[in-house]
Order: sequence, then structure tokens, then C-alpha cells
Amino acid sequence: MTATLAARLDTPPTAVDIDRLAVQFLELEQKADEAYKIATELDEPHEKMKEELICLVEEFGSAKAEKSKLLHGLHYEMMATFGSITSLDAAAVERFAQALRIAKQTKLLSRIFEQTIRYTLRPDAGTIIRAVALPKAQLALFAQCQVSKTRTPILKVRRIVSE
Repeated sequence: MTATLAARLDTPPTAVDIDRLAVQFLELEQKADEAYKIATELDEPHEKMKEELICLVEEFGSAKAEKSKLLHGLHYEMMATFGSITSLDAAAVERFAQALRIAKQTKLLSRIFEQTIRYTLRPDAGTIIRAVALPKAQLALFAQCQVSKTRTPILKVRRIVSE
């Protein structure tokens, strides 16, 4: 319960209170769902037009920057930026490094690669740690290895169907 709602109720809610709050919540939820539906319907043509304008700028725009194009009107201009993300494929990197090792190009290998060691905890690490006697300092370090973050609570309100 939120602090605001809990502050208003000095005693635990009655069944009537719960029903009243559930109805109020479901009415608000229905209004929000209707608003989302309207927003989605309005956003669909907006997103379609956005895609079309990006294509227009891409085809007819002049170069603005390395990855941008600009299309001028009398009172407005449209700029589209075409970015890309580069990431490494760890398996491909390992294959390339292995090929260099096989070819005995270790100098090149050491110039273009840096090797790092990364440790991850096994799923049963907690069970293993509890079974061995470790100093408190090491137990404290182990406790810091896993970080728990609170998640947003999930609320579902359902109507009870009588049989």
C-alpha cells in the first residue's frame, strides 16, 4: 500500500473497502487503457510519415555531416541522421586470434589484442561458499558479488467470479 493510502486507513481495510478500492482502480485502469489505445492509433500515421520523410531526406537531401542529410523547405528543414553501432563478435575475434597464433604472427597478435580474464559466478556458488569455512572478509567480498535491485511492484486487480 502506498504511504498516502495507508495513512488514510488507520485500520486494515474491510472487504467493502477492498471492493470499493478495486472498482476505483479498475475504472482508472479502463480510462488509461482507452487513452493508450487512442494514443497508439494517433501515433501509427505519425510513425508511418516519419519513415516516409526519412526516406525522402535520404534520397533527396544534401550532405550535412558525415552521417546526416538535410532537406530544405521555405520555412522548415528536415535533417535525418543515419547512425550505426559497431560491436565485437567475441567468437569471430577468438577465431581471428587463433588464426594469427597458428600463423605464428604473435607480434601482430600482441599489438592488436589485449587479453582480459573475466570471472563469473556459477549458479551453485552460494551453496559451495556456505559449505566451506572462509574468513569474514572473504565472505563479505562474496556477498558483494551479487547485487539485488528492487523491481517495480506488479498489481493485478481481478473480479472474483462466484460459482
